[in-house]
Amino acid sequence: MAEQEIQPRPQEKKGVFSQMGMFQKILLFLAVLTILLIVIGILLGGVDDFYQFFFYVIVLSAVILGGYIIVKATGLLFQPRFYSPREDLRVKLLNMASDYKPDNLNTLWFQGDIGKQRVLAGKIVGCLGLPYYTGKLKRYDENVKDEDGKVIHKKGEVMYSAVKDYENKKIPIYEDIKVTNDGDTLFVVSKGWFIFAKKHYIRCHKSLHSTLHGDVSIYDINPQPYGSFEYPYKQMQRTIDQIMIQNQIETIIATHEHQHDYISQSVDSAIYFNPVYRYSMKAGAEIPEQ
Repeated sequence: MAEQEIQPRPQEKKGVFSQMGMFQKILLFLAVLTILLIVIGILLGGVDDFYQFFFYVIVLSAVILGGYIIVKATGLLFQPRFYSPREDLRVKLLNMASDYKPDNLNTLWFQGDIGKQRVLAGKIVGCLGLPYYTGKLKRYDENVKDEDGKVIHKKGEVMYSAVKDYENKKIPIYEDIKVTNDGDTLFVVSKGWFIFAKKHYIRCHKSLHSTLHGDVSIYDINPQPYGSFEYPYKQMQRTIDQIMIQNQIETIIATHEHQHDYISQSVDSAIYFNPVYRYSMKAGAEIPEQ
């Protein structure tokens, strides 16, 4: 990880297939299936009855599905990976949630108000407690001027770090960062079967879900996305500022942590290109064995 170079994540270009709607994809699938059936019918001497036709359909569907899975898996394996401290932190949290999930948890539900039916979020496959960070934004105490006397930073303006996040956005500087006794519960839930299962990463304040035992209910009808996670709608309404601060401070911590790797790389490069150091290495390598 330390050898990877940070670079901004490029905007993905959608192909023709990605831009097609579901109905168009179904028509394309049926067209390809029909062509394949005609080709196989010609090669094998035609289709005798409906059962043989149905068998061909099953075999072709299995072949197409298997080929799609292989192509998709190969693309995910060999696609270029862009390094992101924030994404690295998210992966760590999700891995910890899966490793430290209590065995007594079953499924997660969204339970709305009276008269609204509860909705199944999915099977709980990960659970982790995440504490809240608190901090005060650092601001300029007085106007900052350049050499020509022009004001470049006004008094009270938020100060930003020279380090930027993976999207090349400015990161504000916080003072007196602390960990509080309050926090969220991170749920990793899976909904669906086999390869069609989808995972959702839901962060919920401890007061908005039931006891962590058996089936767990979130006291809201549905979540809302923010950043890398989903939050209950009520939590977004009540404490959107806390959610924003939490994400900002987590980005600062993740980025600051990986600065040690970048410093180490810079020092290693500087030492390696030092002519005295390289000469000593070469001289040491040429010393004959006694």
